[in-house]
Amino acid sequence: MLSRLADAIKNVAVIVSFFIALALMLVVGTHVIWPRPTIESVSLPSYVQKWGYTPDAFVQKVSDGTHQIALNAKRDFDEAYPRRGIDIETIKAKIPGSDFTTRSAAQFISESLGLTSGRITGVVTKVNNAFEVSLRIIGGEHLVAKVPSINDSADDEAIVKAGSELAIQLTYPYALAASLYNDERAARPTDFVRTIGILDYMINGGKELYYAHNLKCNVFVRLYKIDLAKKECEEAIKIDPANWPAQANLGYLYYSLAQKGFNPVAGGASAEAQANCQKALEQFVKAERSHHLNFLYDGWARCLDVLGRPDEASQIRLRLNKSS
Repeated sequence: MLSRLADAIKNVAVIVSFFIALALMLVVGTHVIWPRPTIESVSLPSYVQKWGYTPDAFVQKVSDGTHQIALNAKRDFDEAYPRRGIDIETIKAKIPGSDFTTRSAAQFISESLGLTSGRITGVVTKVNNAFEVSLRIIGGEHLVAKVPSINDSADDEAIVKAGSELAIQLTYPYALAASLYNDERAARPTDFVRTIGILDYMINGGKELYYAHNLKCNVFVRLYKIDLAKKECEEAIKIDPANWPAQANLGYLYYSLAQKGFNPVAGGASAEAQANCQKALEQFVKAERSHHLNFLYDGWARCLDVLGRPDEASQIRLRLNKSS
């Protein structure tokens, strides 16, 4: 009798745990993929209102702008880091170089339930030859951006854009960094100066350090600043070893270094290239435990070839063909 009662209680506990986990994933997933700050009010000078903006209309346009930033943050990410949905162990977020663990989930749940303030208020003023957009989290951080003006007029869309970027920087800075990364990656040549600026803001302020260091690693890989990229990836892994993107990024970095020593005519590779391939494989294996690295299978197989492991290379290529 007691045994049956214990089994029943255990089954109920499992069911309750399942629904709690499901609710957690839904709430967190909504906020991660579609972050939208709560903007309560923004005071506007009369000449801005003459452009057709009421304070409420301005707030709505700024809010819409934050949504576009979030959309842009996930653009093309399915190709770079294909996802298969959300699971209990790791909350999947469509932002470059990031995975949301239960630690991050707890933070978002806290914000969702109003346990921390994410409400924003602000003011737009005219200072000399620029409009100053000033936003703050109620009871918290304050940021300011300046928009140049000409003869007491300015591009109203530029003011809205500045307000949207400030609002999402205050509340979801990783989304702004990811959006800027996508924009600057599309512009060639680029120095990723705006992306790095937001990432440094996050690191200096202790905000989502794993994501900041990992995306900064990604930036430095693209700029081919090898030592800096390794430092940032290793820092991200040290902060959160359970997340796979930094491990994959570091593996890709070693593979990129190895490619310089490949011999495309005679085959084989230099000793240095083989050493870098071995380091790349170590990172790929670690990352693969959490997520399929479809986009890296080709490089993985090539490294196995130069290390004299053709059977393993064939197995990796089979994975690539199955994922195509």
